[in-house]
Amino acid sequence: MLSLTERTQKRLSWSLVASASFLLFAAFTIWGGLPTDSRAASFWIQIAILFAVTCGYILMVWHLLARPLKKRIRTDALSVKLQRRISLLLAGGAMAMVVGAVWDELWHRRYGIPLGEDFFWRPHLLMYFGFATGILTGFWALFYLNRHLKGNFQQRFRSNTIIGLLILQAAFLIYALPSDPIWHAIYGEDLSAWSVPHLLLLLSTAMLMLLAVFAHLSTIRMGEWRSILKIRLADVLPLLMFAGIALTWLQVLMIDWDQVLVGNAQESLGLYRPEWMMAAILLGTVTLVGVLATRVLRCVGAATLVGLIALGIRYGLIELLAASELHYMTWIIALLPLIAIDVWTFFSVSVRQQTPGWLGTALAAALAMLVNLPLIRSLYAIEPSHPLAYALAILVTGIGISWLSHQIADWMMSKQELAVSEESPPSTYQPLAFLGTLGGFAVFIIVFILTAAPPV
Repeated sequence: MLSLTERTQKRLSWSLVASASFLLFAAFTIWGGLPTDSRAASFWIQIAILFAVTCGYILMVWHLLARPLKKRIRTDALSVKLQRRISLLLAGGAMAMVVGAVWDELWHRRYGIPLGEDFFWRPHLLMYFGFATGILTGFWALFYLNRHLKGNFQQRFRSNTIIGLLILQAAFLIYALPSDPIWHAIYGEDLSAWSVPHLLLLLSTAMLMLLAVFAHLSTIRMGEWRSILKIRLADVLPLLMFAGIALTWLQVLMIDWDQVLVGNAQESLGLYRPEWMMAAILLGTVTLVGVLATRVLRCVGAATLVGLIALGIRYGLIELLAASELHYMTWIIALLPLIAIDVWTFFSVSVRQQTPGWLGTALAAALAMLVNLPLIRSLYAIEPSHPLAYALAILVTGIGISWLSHQIADWMMSKQELAVSEESPPSTYQPLAFLGTLGGFAVFIIVFILTAAPPV
């Protein structure tokens, strides 16, 4: 049973997350562009529906995962082999989603945005494959829950966290996927890439990648803090997934600013956004993946490595697709805050001999974004923000995302289904199976791209 203090802390944490989520939902709805023509009524009706359904989903998550139970439940762990298969399947689907999103952006830029006509074109089919892996594993998990676990639904849900999370992410995908075509059918073309359905899809991709990491973590022994020089093959999957989050989030959230790099004036979009907003979004994304990488893997240098992997994949896709319309400068700018996170982690672990705290991480990343300011201004034709507004934006973002990232990482580590200890070591890691599975997904994706015919 939780003590009164622990309950109060949990309620406060949930209240803070809920309040911040509401504010972000409202902010991105406004920043995404508000129609002033005849579409305004349908826009607000759909926003209200999406908000209500999202709140209902959050309430369901709280009931199934966090609401106190009256009696202790019996845990039921999956086998190591099964967890590894789940993590590899989800990771392969996530890779397809990352590549499909970049490919989809390129074809939209190159061939236009034929609403409805693009539903079954190749980039979308690749993304559908990725989404299907999450949905199908969710249905399998629901079958497993009903067939093998005991108690009422809430008790069975809690008895195996991986099974429960598979069901939740599938439910979110089933909700988020049709929201975009329905949105377009009623509302029409988006004013920007920041439409609410697109943001829901961003969340769903992050959930899928984090779940792949979560299923993978319980099959390996993490050990003590180490340097990037002691990187292991078992660390590859988490690093790829964190890089995947950075790739998809920065692609969608920075897409309008990247228009400047191809010669389009920011004002031509009709969506003027201040300089501090760009810095805050960039900082929030890299802080999330940087903290998760270092804290989950207990590895100094993992944050920088995630940034380099994301940059390498972005550059490789641009070369593979011959995509001169796309750029990778954002991923270069992202490296400095990631390096700062690693520097703070090294100082905390090696000098102070303690686990790095979330506040120090936030300050280190925010300071790096201050140093990044001249580079941002040299690349993007954006009207300079007031220095106080810029500093305040990155400080608040750094503190909020750093705290949230530490909470997510600590929760992932505390909820591992398999007790990985010296007394009960996991089965031997199989590098051939691991590399063969991910390599097979990579070959499939590349062949799928190379054999695609242009839509016009």
